[in-house]
Amino acid sequence: MDLARPRVETLLEGYRLGTDQGAVAFCAVNLVEGPDEQGTIRRIIVDTGHTGRRTDLDRALARRGLGRGDIDMVVCTHAHWDHVENIDIFDQARIVLHRNERRYLRSPHRNDHACPEWIGSVFERYDDRIREVEEGVQLLPGVEIVDAPGHSAGTIAVAVAGDDGAAVLTGDSIQNSTVARERRNALVFWSDELATQTIDKLVTIGDVIYPGHDLPFRIDANGKVEYVHDYRLTVTGVPAGEPGLKLDTSETFRQTIMPGIEEQRLPD
Repeated sequence: MDLARPRVETLLEGYRLGTDQGAVAFCAVNLVEGPDEQGTIRRIIVDTGHTGRRTDLDRALARRGLGRGDIDMVVCTHAHWDHVENIDIFDQARIVLHRNERRYLRSPHRNDHACPEWIGSVFERYDDRIREVEEGVQLLPGVEIVDAPGHSAGTIAVAVAGDDGAAVLTGDSIQNSTVARERRNALVFWSDELATQTIDKLVTIGDVIYPGHDLPFRIDANGKVEYVHDYRLTVTGVPAGEPGLKLDTSETFRQTIMPGIEEQRLPD
């Protein structure tokens, strides 16, 4: 492979699927490939998705001639279950996490349903492979960590300077295009004020936004969203016209802030 600059490729799309029985929680899983300082091609996975997508993640890698052992680094934009459950399959990779996110794992808030206590014990298993990072850390030439707190204590984004401009892989600092337009995070566990500041920051940085739970998109000068490609999703197991089945196609923005958020503190 001959790459002069890093590139981003989506392995698993993110989707903003929800039901009145709970969230489906399909986060985006992206692959960043680029040369290191010596010219060797390195591969980074940004978020791993949850175990319900593990087989599909293996298939997505295989279609590109890759396997689990070909991944050099896994970036966890934050430690919520739907973004990290597959870190165990990349047993050769370095795990990247913001230091504040790792601190938070020692004592997550009792109402934080996205970060139950067991997640801390998962990361403890990989203590010798974890690299704590913050704003400005360069993972590869042209691939840099951006602080993006608010959704969680230590959410990070990854900025990639590629041939087509700047791509920003946001995790849940920007869950979807509606969040980018409204400039408000849809689900806040740490700080609504910081979450709003983060959205403004990332939209300014990125020519293309790779959100946590939506397809990649651009925002033009008039604030109009343009998706990079069309939807690619098939819903199975639900017969059309099933009695009681409803489809809500509204795009009404709904923000949820965790109860007790004013109590949030990082442990010493």
